[in-house]
Amino acid sequence: MKTEIKYKILYWAVIFLALLNISTIATIFINSRNSASEEEDSIIIDPESSPLSGRYVKSELNFDQSQLEFYRNESREFRHNANEAINSLNLYKSKLSQEIHKVSPNRGITKLYSDSIGIAHANLKEITTDFYLKLRQNCTPDQATKLEKIFEPLFKDNPTMHGAGTGHGNRRGRTSN
Repeated sequence: MKTEIKYKILYWAVIFLALLNISTIATIFINSRNSASEEEDSIIIDPESSPLSGRYVKSELNFDQSQLEFYRNESREFRHNANEAINSLNLYKSKLSQEIHKVSPNRGITKLYSDSIGIAHANLKEITTDFYLKLRQNCTPDQATKLEKIFEPLFKDNPTMHGAGTGHGNRRGRTSN
């Protein structure tokens, strides 16, 4: 009698563990699919910044169906153009890095690569600006205000990028009189 109860308990324990494993595997599979589609929907506007999730933009702006379709088409074109600009930017950064680490770097080549980085970055900003303006044209005034807040960090000065001589602080720990 006791053996029969043990077998029933083991039987249900095995069923429970099997269901637990199946649900864990299903959860992992579903989450990986969702993160892949979210990554595809993310927009990287600036290589130094985090991706701007399309899902976030759509939910914040509360697009209707026609606006959503417009956004999908524009973001697809934007991602393509932005990725080309980012790839160009990264290529010139890599070439500049290789050149400056040579025993005798050629200053003409480093200047050329530096200028190319600047042009590629300007191109990326132009692509971003065009995307922003197209989206803004398709927004209501309330949505346009929200869109401005979403894109604001991309067009503002980065406080961590200031060089020396910004006029802040005192030299060598002196206090002002």
